[in-house]
Amino acid sequence: MRDQTLSRIKSNIELMVATNGGRKVVVIPHSMGVLYFLHFMKWVEAPAPMGGGGGSDWCAKHIKAVMNIGGPFLGVPKAVTGLFSAEAKDVAVARLATVEIFGPADAAEYVVLIMLSLLP
Repeated sequence: MRDQTLSRIKSNIELMVATNGGRKVVVIPHSMGVLYFLHFMKWVEAPAPMGGGGGSDWCAKHIKAVMNIGGPFLGVPKAVTGLFSAEAKDVAVARLATVEIFGPADAAEYVVLIMLSLLP
């Protein structure tokens, strides 16, 4: 039986857009969450019952941008070296990028940070 994770993500994004005056969200998935969120974007626009039933323009209506961090598109060969070095410091770039996109005063108010990490 499904655990309704995709449905909860959809509901949370819709709630955030509705409560912020229709402003679209910026999603920042991390690691395997990048692949999971790509699956979510296909699922949410697919017709129910196999998909989320949001329609072909759901992502365009609700998501302003997706900033992937460390997605394993080519596998994870750097995983071991990342554990033993300071390569994880690039996460700070995401915070700087959101300030550049929205401005320092509005970044915290308008940015939705969804860090989807490794799932069981």
